[in-house]
Amino acid sequence: MNKARRWATVGFCAAALILSAGCQSPSAESSAAQTERNRAYVGRWIDEGFNKRDLAVIDELFAERFAVNGQVVGRDGLRASMSQYLIGFPDLYVTVNDTIAEGNKVGIWYTAEGTHEGEFEGVPATGNRVKWSGFDLLSIEDEKISEARFLSDQFGLLAQLGQRLQ
Repeated sequence: MNKARRWATVGFCAAALILSAGCQSPSAESSAAQTERNRAYVGRWIDEGFNKRDLAVIDELFAERFAVNGQVVGRDGLRASMSQYLIGFPDLYVTVNDTIAEGNKVGIWYTAEGTHEGEFEGVPATGNRVKWSGFDLLSIEDEKISEARFLSDQFGLLAQLGQRLQ
């Protein structure tokens, strides 16, 4: 191989390496972008739905046949559940402490606190300031939150409201 041809080959290979070094496969980029978008959906639900008390966000973010713990409750069921918390604790504030996301799954560990100024779970207002935590695992399909698994310290919450647990 002559000297000029060798340098041309080296130059071509170097250019190819430089150009390909920053490239990722399209599926890796879209998967990472999708995961971040899903994380943002869940963050919006907490911030707008609970902290800003804007239940209209449910229609934007959740599938019509949304399921909780394997049971279809739909958007109306979610709206009713969230309303129960917002009525019982008008100053409710939810802090997301940790978020994990992979593919179409997003998990959040949260702390909720508020003052019990309205009826909640059949318990009349006590005026107690309460704090509880939980973990939600949400699945997103077709750009809508389609399913959730909720684990919450409901017993701890009810105990703070003066309920005897049996």
